[in-house]
Amino acid sequence: MTKASSPKGHEGADQDQFLTILSREDALERFVAALFPRHPPSEQRMLSNTLGCALAQNVMAAIDVPPFDRSNVDGFAVRSGDLASATEFMPFRLMLNDEVIACGVVPSRPVLAGTATPIATGGPVPRGADAVVMLEHTQPSGARTIDVRRAASPGQFVSYAGSDIARGETLLQAGTIIGSREIGMLAACGIAEVLVARKPRVVVVSTGDELVQPGEPLPPAAIYDTNGAIVAAAINENGGEAVFLGAIPDDEERLEAAIRKALGESDMLVLSGGTSKGTGDVSHRIIARLGQPGIIAHGVALKPGKPLCLAVCDGKPVVILPGFPTSAMFTFHDMIVPVLRRMAGLPPRPEAKVVAKVPVRIASELGRTEFVMVSLVEGADGLIAYPSGKGSGAITSFAQADGFLRIDALADQMPAGSEVEVTLFTPHVRVPDLVIVGSHCTGLDLVTAPLARAGLAVRSMAVGSLGGMASAKRAECDLATIHLFDDKTETYNTPF
Repeated sequence: MTKASSPKGHEGADQDQFLTILSREDALERFVAALFPRHPPSEQRMLSNTLGCALAQNVMAAIDVPPFDRSNVDGFAVRSGDLASATEFMPFRLMLNDEVIACGVVPSRPVLAGTATPIATGGPVPRGADAVVMLEHTQPSGARTIDVRRAASPGQFVSYAGSDIARGETLLQAGTIIGSREIGMLAACGIAEVLVARKPRVVVVSTGDELVQPGEPLPPAAIYDTNGAIVAAAINENGGEAVFLGAIPDDEERLEAAIRKALGESDMLVLSGGTSKGTGDVSHRIIARLGQPGIIAHGVALKPGKPLCLAVCDGKPVVILPGFPTSAMFTFHDMIVPVLRRMAGLPPRPEAKVVAKVPVRIASELGRTEFVMVSLVEGADGLIAYPSGKGSGAITSFAQADGFLRIDALADQMPAGSEVEVTLFTPHVRVPDLVIVGSHCTGLDLVTAPLARAGLAVRSMAVGSLGGMASAKRAECDLATIHLFDDKTETYNTPF
């Protein structure tokens, strides 16, 4: 059904839906309740193609590892009882058997009393032997004899069969994320393929007449599509398999056809743009008629991210992210990533938090929980959290921030000097080696680029000349950069 044939009043109903603003917690609870419980679909994958996947079931070891008693050193397989009295001053002489055991060689002769068999690291320990003496602790004493200068204890330098992994034990639990170490454990047990949770196929669509894909010429009044690329990458980072369809203009009939096709071929649909109240924003009207129960939340008491739209259409999640990059990425990571990871069979993403002090007053809007992106620097008394003041339309607000702090919906500000909890975007944060605060110019980039190439973390925050001097006074930066104004020429910097 196209916009022209929509029932009278349908658009007004959507408007009412948007005006019902939900809290973040309410919106997320309703979204999750409409999607779960469900079992992630699973698939068999070759071991080489499982990196980053989650195991769908427990994996049991089918063999012992190692599968035989093996030597841990180069030396001689011996009977420890023969060497009970051996010392540096009174070595014990052993006859050598006429075989050498290397890796992959099956021993053919037992070690009898008074004899020893040369053995390489990893070689199978022959029958009769219960210990290995290191080559360094022996000395040749003839064509077929050695003197052993140290006593040996049972099991010395021997790894017994099953000492690493015992046959029948649970090797890895369901839900384990497979990394290189897990692949090594599975390979050691001879496991060539495993059952893993299938990665959800997530179609990503950007909407808007003004969007141009990177690499194409940029016409007047157009912008490059940032959200498509960054959302697709974030999906792949969190267990999904993103399929980016590019940008589709705000043509309701064309957009609806593309959305219906994409939803039929995917497990999840993520759009960006077209979720606000403007006349050109059509995505939410289309989503409202794609399946039951339909739109769960349209409008969340968040800043950034108020226009977020969450829907479930016949069991499949559909998300319309705000068009501005910072709003889109914050709401995606905060509210969509937990759902995506659960669909992929992955555990929740671990959250790392630090305590920091806010150096300046941050104004906030009453009635909306506000999340402020911050960059962290080392101050005289601990970490300092500098807020990004670039707004939700700036991609750098999200890309350059270390984390975010929260201002309660009932507060209209966060006073300067407040100690706050900062949630990090990554498990670990590296505080910059050099902090520059103040005005900015392109010449500064030329100076700092060689430092970055040398492995130094350099952070430059543009807060204006006065802000830079205030930061220097509080000992929050290494350099405060300023522009100097000359009254006579009415220009900056050059006369000086």
